[in-house]
Amino acid sequence: MDKTIVKGMGLLEAVITARDPVGVSELARQLDLTKSNVHRYLQTFAALGYISASNGRYAPTLKIWQQGARVIERLDLRRTIRPIMDQLARETRETVHLAISEGPEVIYIDKAEGVHSVRAFSEIGERAPAHCSAAGKIFLAFHPTAMRDTLAGPLRHYTPLTIVEPDALADEVEEVRNTGVAINRGEWETSVGGVAAPVWGPDDQIIASMGLTVPLSRYNDEYCATLVAHVRTAAAEASRALGASPAGNV
Repeated sequence: MDKTIVKGMGLLEAVITARDPVGVSELARQLDLTKSNVHRYLQTFAALGYISASNGRYAPTLKIWQQGARVIERLDLRRTIRPIMDQLARETRETVHLAISEGPEVIYIDKAEGVHSVRAFSEIGERAPAHCSAAGKIFLAFHPTAMRDTLAGPLRHYTPLTIVEPDALADEVEEVRNTGVAINRGEWETSVGGVAAPVWGPDDQIIASMGLTVPLSRYNDEYCATLVAHVRTAAAEASRALGASPAGNV
């Protein structure tokens, strides 16, 4: 293997997986490289558009996600996961969504309709704010840039329950990171709740979030716990179908 390429890719992966923008000295210590080598690699990746620099610290750009999205298209994400979504909808009778990240928002790219006479309605292609939707909170916890993009602007109030304080949102996201699931109780729409879990890809990076939307009229704690168990199982199955490592995040 070409050692120069290996070192460069190792550095890029370190920047991608860091929770916050990182500096040259920190990367040099982490990767056992000289500061001059780290700086040279960073400048190259920045020139190619894969890394951005601000105040001497570096973070990944959405170009990495865009390239990954092309891989997802080749994997035919929706066709692979749709049978699992259909099964989840049958088990819970609730509407199932598959969402991807786009900065401070998520986009619903597929859904399996529930059969309850009273259910939450949405459309494929609809966007939702990341800070107050279950699907969005998953990306805030696990996507390399979603939290930064969300905090770059004001956190908009949608309902009285919307989290709009950055510190409170950070605490919420840390809880999602610890539990592996996200919950929304009327934070985006007053009468709708949701549960979501991450779907991982072959490189153990997050590809999508899978979740359920539920009218709050039947969204008590016991029912929520049941839905969490179903969503965990379905998302893990979807991750395995996409080639995620059994020993990784699944």
